[in-house]
Amino acid sequence: MQQPTEAEAAYREAIRLRPTEVDAHANLGLLLQQGHRFAEAEAALRQAIALQPDYAEVYVNLGVLLQTIHRPAEAEATYWQAIRLQPECAEAHYNLGAFLQGQHRLAEAEAAYQHAIRSQPDHAEACWNLSLLYLSLGRFQEGWPLHEARHHPNKREQRVVPLAVPFPRWNGEPLPGHSLLLVAEQGLGDQIQFCRYAAHLKARGVRWLTLVCAAPLAALFASLAGVDQVLVPSTSHDYPAHDYWAFYLAIPLHLATTLATIPQEIPYLRAPADRLAVWERGLPPADFRVGLVWKGNLNNKKGTDRSLPALTVLAPLWSVPGVAFVSLQKGDGEAEASQPPPDQPLFHPGAAIQDFADTAAIVTHLDLVISIDSAVAHLAGALGKPCWVLLPARETDWRWLQGRADSPWYPGVMRLFRQKRPEEWSAVVEEVRAALVVLVCMSQEDHDLARPGHAPARPENQPACRDL
Repeated sequence: MQQPTEAEAAYREAIRLRPTEVDAHANLGLLLQQGHRFAEAEAALRQAIALQPDYAEVYVNLGVLLQTIHRPAEAEATYWQAIRLQPECAEAHYNLGAFLQGQHRLAEAEAAYQHAIRSQPDHAEACWNLSLLYLSLGRFQEGWPLHEARHHPNKREQRVVPLAVPFPRWNGEPLPGHSLLLVAEQGLGDQIQFCRYAAHLKARGVRWLTLVCAAPLAALFASLAGVDQVLVPSTSHDYPAHDYWAFYLAIPLHLATTLATIPQEIPYLRAPADRLAVWERGLPPADFRVGLVWKGNLNNKKGTDRSLPALTVLAPLWSVPGVAFVSLQKGDGEAEASQPPPDQPLFHPGAAIQDFADTAAIVTHLDLVISIDSAVAHLAGALGKPCWVLLPARETDWRWLQGRADSPWYPGVMRLFRQKRPEEWSAVVEEVRAALVVLVCMSQEDHDLARPGHAPARPENQPACRDL
């Protein structure tokens, strides 16, 4: 009932009345952990273990706590102790898998997840995590079926539940002559990434294709080839009748998408002409314009890992001559954008950006986008605009795969810069700065060479940009 103060008081009273009540200590430990009172939580969990040394589930909870407070060696040892006590404990194998995946020990993580699923075939979290592991390795044929676990009733975080509509879910049936309703799920970036399948579905014979998307995307998605109608989500699920409905991220499963068959037609989104005209006049004149996004949604853990601590982390980019920076930041980070440091001049459209059609128009008028893992990065890729993405070392999203500097989802336009250690962004920013120097210099050379009868002036012995 989300009444942690009252719950804590009840657990402590239970312990006062019966100090040897193991579950009271164990549950108090979980409650304190949820409240980020980690030292007290550890003490409570260890007291439960002292009272019942063979309680495997408490070792699992202690392992999660130790992992949370960055004591990895102890966390791993604690998970293995739980497994020794209860070899078929699915939760122990699942949490060990998550730990190993976070340590980039992927083969061991795969084995742990598989053991969890053998012990408990409906363990939705293990199926989900294993799907993300497979997808990150490009093993799409194994990953897509398990990825459906995101909608399993046992899944702890249910972002989207299946539609309650009087027509069936599409499970790969032949589509010619049929109507199909595609339903938005997960984040804005996911919707931008997977809306590319609309044209492919239409090419397979879909008679009428309706796309449901988040409201900020609706005007932009009207430019998608193959889409007959764009709707925003209905709270009542009162959608027009169709032959089938499907979630966006189920399409790769039913079309058997592999690394080799990712739809790669870029661009597949275009900014509306009227917005392009508005922002052509609204942006400051400059020879080379770079859009920036440095913060994601800080209300969730992944958003925090992906985000830069502050705009000042990007300060080295301002040392590159000839560049004007444009903020594409919305939500978290807008306060910084509206009052940037004096040595980081930044054009911030702010409230003038009403939706992603505006953002798309701005991006179209830029030369480059530099972004954390965000919806704007996907937007730039979908528009065919060069985009450099700064990726975290911890919890890197599956879609960027393992170790690659490019993305098969956005071929030819996306470049990935990967963090070497969690929370250490300076090396990544320096790598980006050096690459930006070369790109701006090459752009200036190309601009000069395009002028008839003009050769770029360069001091003696200074190398051309292409030699850098």
